[in-house]
Amino acid sequence: MVAEALLGVDIGTTAAKAILCDRNGTLLAQAGEEYPTAFPQPGWAEQDPEAWWRATCHVVRRVLEAAGLPAQAVVGVGVSCQAPTLAAVDAAGHPLYPALIWMDRRAEPQCAQLRDEVDEELVAALNGGRIDPYYLAPKLRWLREQEPDVYARCHQVLQANGYIVHKLTGVFCMDSSHGPLTLCFDSARREWSPTLQEAMKLDPDKLPPVKPCGEVVGVVTPAAAQATGLAPGTPVIAGMTDGTAAAVEVGLTRPGDAAEMTGQSTVLLICSDASYRGKALIPLGHPIPGLHLVVGAMSATGGALRWFRDQLGEREVAEAQRQGVDPFELLSARAAQSPPGANRLIFLPYMYGERSPIWDSAARGVFFGLSLATTKGDLVRAVMEGAAYGLRHNVETAAEAGFALATLACVGGGARSSLWNQIKADVLKRPVTLPAAASGAAMGDALLVAASVGLYPSLVEAVAAMVKTGPTFTPQPENAARYDALYRIYRQLYPTLRPLFHELAEVA
Repeated sequence: MVAEALLGVDIGTTAAKAILCDRNGTLLAQAGEEYPTAFPQPGWAEQDPEAWWRATCHVVRRVLEAAGLPAQAVVGVGVSCQAPTLAAVDAAGHPLYPALIWMDRRAEPQCAQLRDEVDEELVAALNGGRIDPYYLAPKLRWLREQEPDVYARCHQVLQANGYIVHKLTGVFCMDSSHGPLTLCFDSARREWSPTLQEAMKLDPDKLPPVKPCGEVVGVVTPAAAQATGLAPGTPVIAGMTDGTAAAVEVGLTRPGDAAEMTGQSTVLLICSDASYRGKALIPLGHPIPGLHLVVGAMSATGGALRWFRDQLGEREVAEAQRQGVDPFELLSARAAQSPPGANRLIFLPYMYGERSPIWDSAARGVFFGLSLATTKGDLVRAVMEGAAYGLRHNVETAAEAGFALATLACVGGGARSSLWNQIKADVLKRPVTLPAAASGAAMGDALLVAASVGLYPSLVEAVAAMVKTGPTFTPQPENAARYDALYRIYRQLYPTLRPLFHELAEVA
């Protein structure tokens, strides 16, 4: 019987996932449950916080049952999440409005206002990043202007993991890794910036207390215990963003260590001893004091592959059901039949606008080079290669800003595809390594819990003991040369099409 089990929960863009592991990092059980995203208008993306909680309750009960462990074996809980999110709640923690998730772009007008009112250089200097609908502050301004009654009744604005932490413990808080994603944070001090809050005319009382990621902020209440199957009194830490958790999962504890996480989106994470103060990339908190994460985040890479499955992969979905396999396995097999370069087909992966490094809500997906000879395999491979080209664009942008990569790991659902891993190695012209057992951001949560409850003296020592390296994909020179030529064309497509993207966005 396992004496000490660690529970990690990740509230992702499409699903909640829970894992149980022991103090050695051995996976004991995992479970996931999807929930929907509503797109009520173009550019809007909403979720129901109660759906997060229902899914959390279900997956926690399932991992406890699958592992055959008593609730008392769980020594701590950590929760990570998609980020950033605006979940407005009342004093009792009840949601007042659908949560605006990171994909939501409705706050473009508020961003225009903020650029007129606030020195964007000041934002970059104190918080890092740029004024963009991706971040929390513009979303909060939208809520105040467009839903004033909701804003007036709002007691706190929570992140997705903060909502789950409140449901578990009754405590309102925000972990420090989320801070730079608000645009009103002092990233050096890891606390709210009164200067930026005042400049942006934000009510500081609606922003929860900031806690270090690994701080035990409360314990599981009797009501939460009844809902989840956990034992009352189980410690709960503040948690972190899913990107931060992914960085922990693969052991990014040294400057220059990097990882890319592909799920709905692709996120590049670079560990650094200096916080990012530019505009093209994204600053993010690290759980270890003195370390930071520099992030390149795309919007819809895995999402583009999911779109292809749903709209054009009916045959593969039906065959996958017959075989009892994942449809993405069959789509990946199709892509493997296409040569590197997808028969000179290039895909721009901007299926929901794009974040870094171009930051353009009007950008859209494009297949460039279609012909009557194009096969379904070419299309799927081009989607995978387009994501890799976008990743390379972010890697180059980071290097130009002084944040070069020393190592690169691949995690997330996309890392399950050996073909995609090899494409990334070839396009980036560098080895990419997988963890020995990729369990997702929830494993990063469990690692931080291990340090927070005292199973290890520090997170660095927990990572050293629990994180194990898996296979490495090395670049193939012939493929890399071909991708170099296609990447040069890829980089010219967006600047060429940008005026037309914006003209298209204006068409009624």
